[in-house]
Amino acid sequence: MSAIPAVPESEHRPALREPWHQRLVPAALRRDRMAGQALRFIIVGVVNTVVDLAAFYLLSLIPGMPEIVAKAVSYILGICNSFFLNKYWTFGAGGSKRGMREFTVFFGVNLPPLAVNVVVFTVLGIWIDSGTFWVRMAKAFGAAVVSVAWNFLGSRYLAFRHTALKGRSDD
Repeated sequence: MSAIPAVPESEHRPALREPWHQRLVPAALRRDRMAGQALRFIIVGVVNTVVDLAAFYLLSLIPGMPEIVAKAVSYILGICNSFFLNKYWTFGAGGSKRGMREFTVFFGVNLPPLAVNVVVFTVLGIWIDSGTFWVRMAKAFGAAVVSVAWNFLGSRYLAFRHTALKGRSDD
């Protein structure tokens, strides 16, 4: 027998615990999993839809502003908001030095949905009278929702692929 007290083996090994801020993130929101990225992307999409609708509403208050122009501008503002939230929160690309490239690709990925968004808005305007506030907002919302899958896949596999596909843990 030795005079040295026995230390449990678990105290000899360095702790493999994750940082405290990572433990606060529910497993469903982990960005090291595609499902977590998708859920984060959906949350960002809801925020972007609010930005889009708020901007559309405010722009439509400007006398003489055509609805289609207000819709296009509001969607572009949503794209800009989406870029920053997705870069820093959804895909964890905040430390990337590729900001201009990412924004260019991200904007390019969002151009087809912009066209679809404006076309859907216009077609809904042909089918539905756009006189009331709620009808205009419903058309804008319907047009905004159309492009979610395209935006997620384009963002994940094109704009932020260097971090989104590496299984990075949350920061």
